Amino acid sequence: MSNPRPKFKNVSLHHATAETRFYVDYAWWDEKNRDLQTYIFTRLDIGEDFSYDLAEEVDLIDMQTGEARKVNGFQYAMQSFFSHLPDDFAENASLVDAAFCILLSNANQPMSAIEISEKLGRDPSMIVKTLGGSRVYQGIRPIFDV
Repeated sequence: MSNPRPKFKNVSLHHATAETRFYVDYAWWDEKNRDLQTYIFTRLDIGEDFSYDLAEEVDLIDMQTGEARKVNGFQYAMQSFFSHLPDDFAENASLVDAAFCILLSNANQPMSAIEISEKLGRDPSMIVKTLGGSRVYQGIRPIFDV
């Protein structure tokens, strides 16, 4: 009689904390056969505000490091649009939608739960519980420094 080994699904030994940094994993959208542009245009209802050539490359300057990097027009438009959201946006949006928008407004540069909470006016522990678990929402993933 054989004794097969049990199979475990994606076990992680890491646990998110308030210092854990999060980002939007664009590959998640592809893996789930979802289109990020379509989601943003329909779910967040911003299509009419777009006047950018989404295929054109743009030089984006990191304000903290002064480093320039090339991004496509879509990424530039996202950062531009989301950095001009109304002040009450975070209060009226779900935690996931608000965090998603905050990360995109920050050029998808990783932000800690504490930094996200400061922008949203929400408790960092709620951000960790929501975004740091095994379920991935809108491609938002934690980064665990090993």
